[in-house]
Amino acid sequence: MSIQHTFSTGMIWEPLYQWHMKAHPVEVELFRSQPVRRLKYLHHFGASALFSPMTHSRFEHTVGVWSLMVHFCPEEPLLRIAALLHDIGHLPFSHAVERTLGYDHHQHTEQLILGGVIADILIKHQIAPASIVSILNQDSPLTNKTSLLGLDHLDSFLRDTYYAGQQMMPPSELVRNLHLRGFYLEAEEDTAAALVHAVVEDHRLFLHPQFLAMDALLAKAAAHHCEANPDMKDRIPSLMDHELVQELLQSNNKVAKEIMHVLMYEPHRIQITGEPIPGSIEVQIRKPYKKQPLIGDKPASETSFRAAVKLAELDAMTATYFFTI
Repeated sequence: MSIQHTFSTGMIWEPLYQWHMKAHPVEVELFRSQPVRRLKYLHHFGASALFSPMTHSRFEHTVGVWSLMVHFCPEEPLLRIAALLHDIGHLPFSHAVERTLGYDHHQHTEQLILGGVIADILIKHQIAPASIVSILNQDSPLTNKTSLLGLDHLDSFLRDTYYAGQQMMPPSELVRNLHLRGFYLEAEEDTAAALVHAVVEDHRLFLHPQFLAMDALLAKAAAHHCEANPDMKDRIPSLMDHELVQELLQSNNKVAKEIMHVLMYEPHRIQITGEPIPGSIEVQIRKPYKKQPLIGDKPASETSFRAAVKLAELDAMTATYFFTI
């Protein structure tokens, strides 16, 4: 199993869901391409991976989302490819750095699909790159703009809580109890309760103040480094996490260098308060997104008291924190 991600046989084992999936030739080429392989070196959980057990990569998440799409939509080749390519535009350590530096990883993903090696592979297999971008910009089983759960978020919630030891039901059992109703995931009540549990507990993890502090401070270090090195902002999108870490540890900007040293070697020095202190970063948690499956044709919280009570726990997670070192 150690060579499974060389894709030498076209059969891909997904250990979280305990299934083998057959990749199409175009998918094998895409998995082997540099923009997709790069995801192996981006932590899915952001800067929190520097001090937590959640060290899984965006590549593992990508394989998971793709395998879910193969399971639920095996005869939809464009949806399968969209699932495979949906994250290739992420910057190192993802969302916090992207927001701070003003990047839109969705736009960067589109650029990578429409040009370069990804476009070459798609065109070689008579697939229009624009057709994949179109799927990524509309509601589909991959994702949607409602509160209902798609496959991208499903994998994130299950993968994160699995690595944190917080799941109620093994992911391999849970996904086999799910069905698609149109674009949305449907479950019976017990499975829906286990899934809602994963949604809420994953929020509890990534909205924990220590986790938020790691992301916020790393983003501050990246911003200071970019101010001192104007060419850096153009270089960051192609970097991997470890490359950005080395850039910041060796930065010619004192603030960036000190912050990165603390994140790597002394995270216990991070100060978290409910009131501003000199030099602190303010982070507000407003309204968590209550993603949920359907039970029948209704959102789980409208049908299941258990699901409604669990989802209501997200309301208590709104807060304002201030971070410094």
